[in-house]
Formats: sequence, structure tokens, C-alpha cells
Amino acid sequence: MSERTEDIHENRLTGLDPNLVLQRVPDLSLHLRSDNRIQISAEGKTVTSGPYALAVLDTFHQPTPFAEALRKLGKSSVGVQDWAAVAGTIVELYRAGVLRDQTQSRPETVYGFGSVGVQARMLNDRIRTSSFLAGIGEVVTAGDIVVDIGTGTGILAIAAARAGARHVYAIEASDIGRSAQAIFEANGLADRITLVPGWSTRTTLPERADVLVSEIIGDDPLAEDVMQVTMDARKRLLKPGARLVPGRVRVFALPVTIPRGERVKRIVTEETLRNWRSWYGVDFGPLLQVKSDLLPAFHIRPQQANDWKVLGEPILLTDIDLGGFSYPVSFDDTRTFVAQAAGDLDGFLMYFELELGPSTRLSTHPAQADSNNHWRSPVWVLDHSMPLQDGDRLQVTCKYRSENYRLAVARA
Repeated sequence: MSERTEDIHENRLTGLDPNLVLQRVPDLSLHLRSDNRIQISAEGKTVTSGPYALAVLDTFHQPTPFAEALRKLGKSSVGVQDWAAVAGTIVELYRAGVLRDQTQSRPETVYGFGSVGVQARMLNDRIRTSSFLAGIGEVVTAGDIVVDIGTGTGILAIAAARAGARHVYAIEASDIGRSAQAIFEANGLADRITLVPGWSTRTTLPERADVLVSEIIGDDPLAEDVMQVTMDARKRLLKPGARLVPGRVRVFALPVTIPRGERVKRIVTEETLRNWRSWYGVDFGPLLQVKSDLLPAFHIRPQQANDWKVLGEPILLTDIDLGGFSYPVSFDDTRTFVAQAAGDLDGFLMYFELELGPSTRLSTHPAQADSNNHWRSPVWVLDHSMPLQDGDRLQVTCKYRSENYRLAVARA
């Protein structure tokens, strides 16, 4: 590919300025999945990318112009398709906030958890925020030292101070920390809340805390960064026997009938193959032969499933004490499920429940999530629907390791 052709592609295909200087953000956490995709955790956000991600991250270990990096990476590309995939990976990681613009001082990123837009969505999730405030009110007592990891706008740190904490250390790695500091000052709490810029795993505090507050829970509450951050805080930042908000997390699988329209547009079925063949004139039949030990899955806002047919009680997959778990988290359990309604079992919707205080719970169950809920629920889809009658019994086995869930369902 000529240099001139590369310049054209850089501008037209990627939309990025060739002179844009990028560098990867510090303190990345990488996880190589079984499907050869790379899971990248940075600044409280996780993004999954393709096989070129490692080479891209290595290239941008120091500030590098976009065009220069693309030419360097392009030398190992087999053809235009490979080259386009590399360029697409750079754009993807840039937009996800994994690669940061070093050309000039930029405003807060619009993609990461440090953006005002993302923080607004979480604050607009009134059930989520109010539940955390209630839990903090129950757990924090007068004179406590509190550490708040991922403080964001500082709302939880303020709640801890108002609950009587002697001092709160509010840790925040993104630029939103500057706004949090101004909010502390505007609310007359700057003398009792100290903003600590940076990552909690690289932070040392002047004293250990009695309470850990953290709302870094993602769609999968057991995601690697959450568990690692909590384990590290227990070891280095907290006193023995410290209290946590949240203190427990429970993960459930809800047996459901997935509406036909959702199945057709989300996974490969005979019907989707017929549609694709009529649209594109291509036989995609071999896709049905692709086997994996992971169930097909898609994500939706749990409130979107509020009208789905539920075939029985939720199945508890795991119950984790965040103050006492061992890392890495893994489990392999079989549960008995008894159908309480007749219908087709198409899959399971995963949701979680957080224990925020002695009497405060927060759940993403579809019936409890309102229109402002900002979390998404994975929906695991069975290869074939299982027709059930009221009273039918099933054995549901769930294995979890390295952020992957594996479910097996058999009649009892």
C-alpha cells in the first residue's frame, strides 16, 4: 500500500487527524479471552477489542502520531483488510478512552466514567444513588475514617461526611475529580473530604479507613477490576474488620421466555439464516455448526425485560461477601430449578443484588429497575428452547472463572 493511499485511508476511513498524538493510559489491566479477544480495563471502564489490540497498545506505550503508528503497524499487515482492522482498532481504543490525545489539553473524555454525561446518567438513576446514600447512612458512624474509591462527582463521599465521618478520602483517577473538589467546596465540606487523584491500587493514604465506599459495579458485578480493587483496598487501605458499602453481592439467573423478535435479531437461528440469504444471496449455514462452551449472549437494560415471561424463581448463582472473599473468584455449583409456569425456556437473564446496609438492598431485577436504571443485564440464550410444564424440574450448573460464565441445563 502506497504512502499516499495510506494518507487517504487515514482521513476518510478513520476520521482522525494523521498528526494526532496518542498514548495509552497508564495502569491498564488486560485479560485474554478464550475467543482470542482482548478485554482491556482502564479508568473504571472495560472494553473488549480484537487481536490487534496488543500490538496497538505496545505501539502507543509512548506518545506517537496516529499516522506514524499506523505506518509502523501496517508493515506487518497482509493487505488492505488487515490494515483497515488495525486502523479500526486504534479508533476504537481512542474512542473508548484507552488511547489518550497528547496533542493538546483536552476536556473531559466523553466516553469514560470521568465524563459529565456518564456521571449524569448515574445521578439520574435515582434508585441507585438513593440506595447507596441510605446504605452509607446505615453503615458510617460518627468519627469513622472513610475511603471512597471512584468518587466521580463526590456524591457518596459527601454522604459519608454528612453521616458523621471524621474524614473522607475520595479517590478519583479521571478529570472529573476537579469537579468533585469544587463540589466539596461548594457544599462546605472541603475540610473533611480530601480528594486523592489517581488509582486506588497506586495510592497510599495517611491512615487506614474504617469504611470502604465504592460504586464501581459494572454490568457484571464480578468483573476483574472490581474484585482486584476491593481486594487491594482490604489489604492496604482498610483497618481489620472494616465495613464495606456494598458489603455483599449476589448474582442471579432468571429463567425466561425470550420474545421471538429479540431472539431473531440477537442470535443465529434458522430464521436469521433465511433472512440473510434472502438479503445478501449468501448461505451462512455453517454458522450454526460453530460450537462454544459459552452460551450465546446479548445485553439489554433490565427494565426492557419487565414484560418477558418468567418461568420460575430466580436461581442464586453466587453470594459473595466483599469483605471476606478470596481472589480470584471462581465457583462451580449445580442448582435445582422448578418451573412455576408452562412455557418455552429460552435462556436466563442475569441480574445482581447489592447489600448496601443492614436493611438496604439494591437490585437490577427487571421488576425493580426503573426507566433510569443505567446498568445492563446479560441474557444467556440456550441453543434450543426447552418446553416446560408447571412443576418440571431442571438441574442448572453454573461455572465461573476468569470473568466467564458457563451454564449447562438438563432435566432432573
